[in-house]
Formats: sequence, C-alpha cells, structure tokens
Amino acid sequence: MRSTDVDELRGRLASALAPVTGASVALSGSLSRGDFRTRDGQVVSDLDLIPVIRSEADAGPVRAQLAPVLRSLAAESGLTVSAAITLADNFFRVRHAAYVTSMATRPFISDPLGLQAHLDGLPERASESVLPWLAQPVAYYLAKSGFAGPEENVGKAVGALRRLLAEPELTRTIGAPADDPTRDVPPSDLTTLYQVCTAALGTLAADHGVRLLPSSAEFLARAAEGATGEATFRAVRDRAFLENQGLPFELSCLTARPTPADDRSQ
Repeated sequence: MRSTDVDELRGRLASALAPVTGASVALSGSLSRGDFRTRDGQVVSDLDLIPVIRSEADAGPVRAQLAPVLRSLAAESGLTVSAAITLADNFFRVRHAAYVTSMATRPFISDPLGLQAHLDGLPERASESVLPWLAQPVAYYLAKSGFAGPEENVGKAVGALRRLLAEPELTRTIGAPADDPTRDVPPSDLTTLYQVCTAALGTLAADHGVRLLPSSAEFLARAAEGATGEATFRAVRDRAFLENQGLPFELSCLTARPTPADDRSQ
C-alpha cells in the first residue's frame, strides 16, 4: 500500500468487511493514529483491526467470516493484517487499553451491531487509573523481546515506559516528576535497557503503590527468576489478551500475511 492510499483506507475496508455480519469492526494501531511507518513511499506498518462481538459464542462464526477477508486484504495491500476479536463488555470497559486509546473518536469501519451509538454515550474519560494500562505494554514488549525481535521490542518497551513516566497521574501519585532511567542508555545496549525498564516497573509497583495488571505482575515474577523466552512471552501474552479482549489468544487472534509476490513493502 502506498502512503498516498491511506486516506482511502476506511472506504476500502468498509467494502471488504461487508460480509462480516457478526461483529462491528474498528480500526486501531498506527494506521488509525496516522503515525504509520513507511519505506520508499510504501506503508510497512501492520493493519490492525478490532472486531467487537456480543458474546464468546460469536467468536467461532466471526472467525470464519473474517479469515477470507483478512487474506484478501493482505494480498491487496501487501501488509500484514491482524484482528483481535474482542468482547463488547471488555471494549466498553477497558477505555485505557492501548488498542482503544489508539483509535479515532468514531473507530468503527463496519458496525452491523450498532455499537458506535453506545460508544458515543460513554463518559469522555474513564474513571479508573490509567497507570496499570500504561504499564501493560512495557511488560508485554519486554516479555516479547526475550522471544523475538529484541531490538524492535525493547525499543517499544522503552517508548511505552517513557509514556508511563510522563503521565501526569503518575506525577501526582509519587509526588514528583518521574526520572527516565533509559535516558542515558545507548539504544544499542539492549541488555541494560531491558534491565532498567524491568527495574522501573518493579519500583513503581513496590515503592509507589502502582497497581499492575496480572500480565505485568506475571512478567515481573518471571523476570525475578531470570525466566525469558517463549514460555514467559506466551504466559504474559495470554493474560494480556484476557485483560484487553476478554478472550483467550487462540480464540481472539487472526493474522493474514501477504505472500512474497503480494508484499509491496520490500
């Protein structure tokens, strides 16, 4: 997909998603925020969709409806297309989750369930603390870095930690602006960055009373034992999906990747 085609994306997605009648589908991620990555004029970020369903019983039929649509979108756009099927109760409740905060005000591309009207009626800002949700991606990407793409995922963890430390609610909680322990660490020093990010999460929880979600607590417990790798990442990921989507990873996640002939990002 060319970067100049992004303005037409929502219309193209609406047409492609017409066969999906069991879920209202929202656009999330960098293509929603507008900070997608490009190379030589081509978009190289993933296309992230959030299909929202009424009940867990709807997940199987919706997966069957979505699978061919995602394959077609991947072939047409040359992008990796992912969908995280989400229970409506979770979607409306976890307003600070990263996949929600990266959406537009009116995120639904296709809305056969009529969910936008309910979304419009929600308070502008959720009453619960934002801090556990800002900590969640720090732990998630640190866990993932021990399994795949350490440079990319440590970098994402650092970015997430900086957003957490800059949050005004955290300043109020600890009584002073938080120091950034990554500031003087070279980006290439992945081991030190991993260690200081992990230590910062632990300090916020132990010394400042920041409540962590179960996925973040799972990561810290395993990190304290020196456990990294696939098992740690899967344990953290599975808890995060239940927190965010309200469904197990295997039931929620669908991904379609372009074939080499389709991939326009190369």
